[in-house]
Amino acid sequence: MKVIDLIMLLMLLGLIGIGLYVLWMNLPSQTIYYKEVENKFFSNTSLKKTFQFYPNMRFKSKDISFSMEETCDEKKRSNIYEALSIISEKTILNFKKDDSSPQIDFLCSEIDPLPEHKNYFVAGEGGPVEIINTSQYYVILEGKVSLYRDETCKTPHIAVHEIFHALGFDHVNNRMSIMYPVTDCEQEIDQFIIDEIKKLYSENPLPDLAISESQANKSGPYLSFSVTVTNEGLEDAENVSLLISANNKEIKSFDLDNLKIGVKKFFVVKNLRIPRDSNNLVIEVKSNSPEELSEENNKVILTTN
Repeated sequence: MKVIDLIMLLMLLGLIGIGLYVLWMNLPSQTIYYKEVENKFFSNTSLKKTFQFYPNMRFKSKDISFSMEETCDEKKRSNIYEALSIISEKTILNFKKDDSSPQIDFLCSEIDPLPEHKNYFVAGEGGPVEIINTSQYYVILEGKVSLYRDETCKTPHIAVHEIFHALGFDHVNNRMSIMYPVTDCEQEIDQFIIDEIKKLYSENPLPDLAISESQANKSGPYLSFSVTVTNEGLEDAENVSLLISANNKEIKSFDLDNLKIGVKKFFVVKNLRIPRDSNNLVIEVKSNSPEELSEENNKVILTTN
């Protein structure tokens, strides 16, 4: 009787073991989108300042829209148009009036910065008011220009000065520079500003998807991993997908939806079934954009623990 009981027990344990193995072999994969971070409204005093409030400040495109406050009189409106024309002639920037979605808003009254804007917004003058840090650039989404002071020169020196603030340029110590804090009618636009604008806006407004962090663990036929996908570019990325491949063959793809500039998306996959002989595991991020600023950061080789 004891022998039969022992045999039955062994058979039961065997069946349980087989059941657990089958269950393990067929575990469902679980995907989790658990966090999205947008790098807006920063104030980092540790960054080294040059002639801009922060390095590599620019709008998305060299074509910049603007609007003017209704209280601006005809003289100030004329100064704004002339100042924009001067900057357009000397740089590669273009300006167009658009009251529906302006990137630069011209005001004719004094404005003070909010506390979080004080590092890159000159009190009573203007500057960027909404910025995203994409790692490569500090992209200006919105700027304001205050023209409450009257022009004292034949040409609109004050308006030009304030527009450069909205473009991210800080004051300089050269008295003959248009960006000196005190206006002088003999001041001129510095060549380094013209050169810097040319360099900054040489990049076309394209997305730039990057895998900034990755971690993976492989157990038998199952792969679990986590990645951080970032859009470090100058334009939103649409229809983003994450591709997993092994031995140069795609195993699985995941839809990450759209990814705005400067946004990080943390993505986790657990128990993804893969072929046992899978080697050279690669994870890649793509979008429907035909071009990116760089595709060198779109792919990583997974190192499993």
